[in-house]
Amino acid sequence: MIDPVFSLIVSYAAAVVLLHGAWHKWQERELFAAALQNYALIPEVAVPSASNLLIASEATIGLLLCIPMAKPLAQGAGVLLLLVVSAAVTVNLLRGRTEISCGCGGGSGDQQISWGLILRNSLFVLLLGLAALPTVARTLISIDYLIVGLGVGMLAGLYAAASQLLTNGPRLEALRNT
Repeated sequence: MIDPVFSLIVSYAAAVVLLHGAWHKWQERELFAAALQNYALIPEVAVPSASNLLIASEATIGLLLCIPMAKPLAQGAGVLLLLVVSAAVTVNLLRGRTEISCGCGGGSGDQQISWGLILRNSLFVLLLGLAALPTVARTLISIDYLIVGLGVGMLAGLYAAASQLLTNGPRLEALRNT
């Protein structure tokens, strides 16, 4: 059993990440659809519907992570969504197609797929999986809520920093090689 504060931190941070990503994908639907098409895993005719479905799924899971009764379902759905997305990235990496945009959204620039992206997603899956474990039954006190707020900011910030590092890594490597 885990402490409910840990579960809340992970769930709310995941909600922030998913809602932020869904928002940016929605704002740039054409770019996201193009990124999805570049994965070459579904027929071209299905790309518009699939891209809208992915955006809607990401937003829905993000919202459900904020509702206590729906949290267990949303945690499982979040793990599943990350596994599906990571599988698509893995297939393309194994094909040698490393120069395509991940389509992650979030305004972090043109992030290319990489094994670092798989590592970041795997850590996210691990945290969501741990957060889904049964929690100790206890009453939260005021300091718990402060810790949740700080923890959410820290975890979402670490995720954003990792995403930015993944975006900047290839650019820095290109600068070194010039």
